[in-house]
Amino acid sequence: MNRNKACMWTGILMVALLVGLAGGARAELKWNCQAIFPAGSSLYKEFVAFTEKIKVMSNGELVITPHPVGAIVGYKDMHGALQTGVLQAYFSAPTFQAGKEPAFSLFADLPGGYENVMQFYAWYYQKGGLQMLQDAHAKWKNHCVGVIFYGREVLPAKVVIRTAADLKGKKIRAAEGIIADLMTALGASTVSIPGSEVYSALDKGVIEASDWGTRSMNDQMGLYEVCKFSIEPGFHSMSALEFVVAGKQWDSLSDNLKQILESATREWSWNTVTRVMKEDAEIGPKLKQMGVEIVSFPKQDYQTIRGVARELWMKWAEKSPLTKQVVDSQVQWCKELGLLE
Repeated sequence: MNRNKACMWTGILMVALLVGLAGGARAELKWNCQAIFPAGSSLYKEFVAFTEKIKVMSNGELVITPHPVGAIVGYKDMHGALQTGVLQAYFSAPTFQAGKEPAFSLFADLPGGYENVMQFYAWYYQKGGLQMLQDAHAKWKNHCVGVIFYGREVLPAKVVIRTAADLKGKKIRAAEGIIADLMTALGASTVSIPGSEVYSALDKGVIEASDWGTRSMNDQMGLYEVCKFSIEPGFHSMSALEFVVAGKQWDSLSDNLKQILESATREWSWNTVTRVMKEDAEIGPKLKQMGVEIVSFPKQDYQTIRGVARELWMKWAEKSPLTKQVVDSQVQWCKELGLLE
């Protein structure tokens, strides 16, 4: 009898141990995430570093495989790829979804508004901007984990553009949305092409200047091989990027994994900003050796451009209720900052 009881309890303990081990085992989550940047660029490298950090911070529970632009789907198709399950997440700019909801363009950029990244960042994390963006994505059952910045863009050009008036008639690559409208309002003819095609378009004369990134980002794309003018400071863009996850993937995560992603995304943003700032400063001597001329518009021209941009804010605010909410919120924040009267 005692021997039978001993065997019985041994069996029970073994079963309990196996159940405990099975319950404690962590199922590995695997995501495919595509970016809008090419492999080798600094922004892509920081994206890869973010995915590696997530694997470490989650103890291997969440593994995000990074992919460069176009590796799985076209850059404009990433939003739809979340719906079909082809991608579980993407790293892009909100403005590429402006065709679905105009407000996405104003989430990406407020041309003529902020003077530095900190002011835009504060709107997102201290003035309710991120919650608005998350609410916008919720309509498509997606979730924006956070935003990523890199700095103020400059405008590389093949032809001499020394004043705002010189923009008239120029063929310029510009992102869809309010930035393209700004270039058009200033007299330029805009072309919408992915970043991977900008060098070729400049080289072949399809465009004469390009909205793309900061001076170091432009250099990494080889743009200064064909562009010998760089308009600085930029007047057109200081874009916010976004890390978006399919809603069902986000909802399936534990609170701990959600916190890891949110925290790591904020660190990713500042790693990107500071890296680009450093590389922008370091690239100066190289541009000089390449014969690139840094061109600054007259002060009055920048003021004129701001006026044109701010008129566009009001026009865009009429496009949808959410766009009005986004514009009104940022205008109020700019007033609090003393940027608007």
